[in-house]
Amino acid sequence: MGIPADKTVSHVAGITQRAAQSVRRWFDASEPGLPDLESFARLCAGLGCSADEIIGALRPHADDEVHCAQLIQVANCIQAITDSLAHHGQLGIPMQVPGDEMAPHLKAGDLVFVDSAVTQLAGNGIYAFNCNGSLFIRRVERRMDRSIVLKCDNKAYQDYEWTGATAAAKRRVEILGKVRSAISVKVFS
Repeated sequence: MGIPADKTVSHVAGITQRAAQSVRRWFDASEPGLPDLESFARLCAGLGCSADEIIGALRPHADDEVHCAQLIQVANCIQAITDSLAHHGQLGIPMQVPGDEMAPHLKAGDLVFVDSAVTQLAGNGIYAFNCNGSLFIRRVERRMDRSIVLKCDNKAYQDYEWTGATAAAKRRVEILGKVRSAISVKVFS
């Protein structure tokens, strides 16, 4: 499949949504274990193959082999994208950009990956916020006078300046985390 040997366990763990230690048992050379049925079904779906093909009971047709090869290429590409988007090994929580306030850098519908471990403003950067149940994303800039400016990259929108933490609390603004990476998908017809 083109997956490096040292990435096999993490790749299969990702497909099956199982812990790496469980998957390692499936590959144990001395005492191999078998995946549970749900994990096996997820593996089949993730590889785009039937259970019969995986256990060797059925040889795929030539068209199926091409389709499987294409799916494997897509999976490898997605894995490479995921690896490049991860921050310290963590991808973060995916959130969809709700509007065009951060255009041209982030457009409505783009996916951002938010590090939810960051619950306080930890320096300048792009953050995801919740205000009364609505998601918004802003560039945070700390000023010398200790004020905080929430900036929109799109100049059609105004910036907001806060002079203290109470200003955010009054507006019921909650920090969801720091945006670590983003991906934009464009569909061409």
